[in-house]
Amino acid sequence: MKTKTTKTIKSSAKSVVKNGPVKPAAKTVKKSPVKPVSKPKVAPTPPATSTVASVESLRQEITALRTQIAKVLSPVASGTIEEVDALRRVLSDLMEARMNDVIRELVVIRNTAASVGGEARRVTEQMDTLLSDLGAMKFEAERLEYVDPLIHTVTRERSDASLPDGVIVETIRPGFHTGRGFVVAKALVAMNRRS
Repeated sequence: MKTKTTKTIKSSAKSVVKNGPVKPAAKTVKKSPVKPVSKPKVAPTPPATSTVASVESLRQEITALRTQIAKVLSPVASGTIEEVDALRRVLSDLMEARMNDVIRELVVIRNTAASVGGEARRVTEQMDTLLSDLGAMKFEAERLEYVDPLIHTVTRERSDASLPDGVIVETIRPGFHTGRGFVVAKALVAMNRRS
């Protein structure tokens, strides 16, 4: 009986690990005729010495089964946690990449509305609010900073002899970056160019 029970528990544990917990089948209620209740039969009690021996052998068997189950499930449990963490990281990166694409598209729409002017100013303000809610942060280029090609795009040049060459004179359009610093839209700037 000991080996049969062990095999049953091992196969049940493997089934739970591979397939997940077993869900109970839906119960169906069958109508049956009412039968008279009969008194349960009482089995004769075995002698006390055999009961103590049986209890002790059951305790030993349970301890052995617990040890075997722990050995079977321990590598699976630690591997599962690592796999779930890896999957979480991959999903997080995919979601962030998709969110960056959405933010980039919204910035294009916002910039188009800003270039029209007039009534589009209200749309621009609403888009700025939406982008902020999605985690995109607007940044302006500081005057007299040197142009950084990672975050600035030069669209105009000005000539001012009193300013150093290659500094920002004016911000034409703000840029946007995510909370992690990924630049989704570079700021458009006017740069000083000494002739």
